[in-house]
Amino acid sequence: MIKLFIPESRVIRKTDYVLESLRTAILLGDIQPGTRITEKQIRDLLNVSSSPVREALNQLEAEGLLTKSPHVGTKVAEIVVEDAKELYSIQALLQSSAVQICAKKIPEADIREAEKLNGQIRDVIESGKLDLASIKISNYRFHLIVCGMSVYPWLTRLISALWIRLPSKTVWTRPAEARAAIQYHERILDAIKKRDEIRAAGLMRKHLQRSQRVLYG
Repeated sequence: MIKLFIPESRVIRKTDYVLESLRTAILLGDIQPGTRITEKQIRDLLNVSSSPVREALNQLEAEGLLTKSPHVGTKVAEIVVEDAKELYSIQALLQSSAVQICAKKIPEADIREAEKLNGQIRDVIESGKLDLASIKISNYRFHLIVCGMSVYPWLTRLISALWIRLPSKTVWTRPAEARAAIQYHERILDAIKKRDEIRAAGLMRKHLQRSQRVLYG
């Protein structure tokens, strides 16, 4: 089942509606790598016309999230461990750079939203009832916000496209690493509040490098 997470305040085009729906479904593992996707299936599920579905599928193919072949059709791209290591390295580079150039420009409202998201992650972890879907969405949104989603949207679109390609393996199932990730988020936000872009960038890089080591050695 395709799940959709879009902030209520956003008014978006139908193509973006389809894009966000598919990205969220891939992020949460509702659509697994290798799964075949048809235009009709998406059109029926989201109750939209063919045009936005076609545009969205073309966009996701261009981003590398989907692959298309004459005999198989369109399916979610598969990824191997070696690719995951490379993607984490790229994410560490991209996100630390994004934080550095955006730290002094991120609006206070965005900072408060990022704090709220990190608090939601902490509450789920401390509850002992692991809701991975909730955590993954909150974590994804947190990172896009602190990377300057409202400041440099094209940069965060690139980060998003690569993020969604990461395998479902996650640090959030490991309590000690989950707590460490939450603490990194807090320290990154503290640096952004102080508009200390160098410290914020360094913390983001260390945060993602730690996740890479824990998951892939």
